[in-house]
Order: sequence, then structure tokens, then C-alpha cells
Amino acid sequence: MTRITVCMGSSCFARGNNRNLELILEYLQKRGLKGKVDIKGALCEGRCNQGPNIVVDGTVYSDVKPVSVVALLDHHFASAGPDRS
Repeated sequence: MTRITVCMGSSCFARGNNRNLELILEYLQKRGLKGKVDIKGALCEGRCNQGPNIVVDGTVYSDVKPVSVVALLDHHFASAGPDRS
């Protein structure tokens, strides 16, 4: 199961992770992946000055802009293979 952690600390939230979370949920819903992904929020990932931060299966993505969320997820799920998506 894929794990996505979205930092919702004040810095990441203010920098756009509130919108990123909405986009992630929409992405998962549209592709029928909601039951195959464990998504959670975190209060702080310790990289505030590099935020907004999202962690997908242990890979940290920093400075994630809403315009790049779909491409990030497409890349992850394409490289994860059919058993992971």
C-alpha cells in the first residue's frame, strides 16, 4: 500500500499544502486509488523552510506547488508498477 504524508504544520499549510491535500484526494478519487493509499497529515516534517513538504513511500518532496501535484503522483504511480497503484 502506498503511503502519503502531507505536512500540515503552519508553514507548509500556509505555503499551499492545504490545496495540495485537496488535489491529492481528487487525484486518488478520480483514479480509483483511495482504498490503495494510506494518506495522513503530519504536524511537522522538520523541513519548514523547504515546504510545502509531502512524503510518498519515504521519498520527501519539498517545495511542492499545487501545479506539480498531479505530475508528482503520476510519476510515483507509474514508477511504482501495477502492484502498488
